[in-house]
Amino acid sequence: MNNNKVRVLWCGITGKTGKAVYELSKKDNKVEIVAGVCRSDSRFYNYDQLDDIKEEFDVIADFSHRDSFNKVLNYALKVKKPIITGTSKLSEEQLQSILDAANIIPVFRGGNFLFKVKKFIDDVVEYAKNCDGNLELIETHYKTKRIPTETSKVIVKRVFEATGKEMAVKTFLEYDELIDDYKVDHLHCRVTFEELPGDILKILVMMKDKKPNGVYDLDKLLKE
Repeated sequence: MNNNKVRVLWCGITGKTGKAVYELSKKDNKVEIVAGVCRSDSRFYNYDQLDDIKEEFDVIADFSHRDSFNKVLNYALKVKKPIITGTSKLSEEQLQSILDAANIIPVFRGGNFLFKVKKFIDDVVEYAKNCDGNLELIETHYKTKRIPTETSKVIVKRVFEATGKEMAVKTFLEYDELIDDYKVDHLHCRVTFEELPGDILKILVMMKDKKPNGVYDLDKLLKE
């Protein structure tokens, strides 16, 4: 084991994102996934065994399921470790628990984990400031994408906060491949799933030594 690496406990290790990040981490010189948690694979811990985890880790990554989320967050609070979470479809109560936890431990909750998309969102905000017409986001995704998308929520929220303007959203599920495509007028951003694991590894490194300071997203992380 390389002691200089950021050691990660990954919750949801057998999920699509977990598998992809785990494979990429094997080649990475900055991050090591030292233990995994899932619901039904005996090679890893399950969510009732969090207190049995023996491996030392620096950061918790949570890409699990909303039914397991409370256990993961409570465990992060117990061991006082930073957590980044991409678990979707959380309840209002669970979202509030993230806000509360962010006063105690470093928390990253991103509707977006991609640096390329972050730049697109920044560009959209600047465009919206000078746009006199109606604002419309057209997003096209793979057919099994969960909607409304977290990224569209972030874009609408950022535009409104910066300009006071409402943005309409049209969503299409068309692709067989794992593609996410965003357009606002002439601005365009297309990303593939293959781009996600590398950016998540970067976020894990950046979150390792953060202090509790409200909920982090890419904007806040990069500003610091």
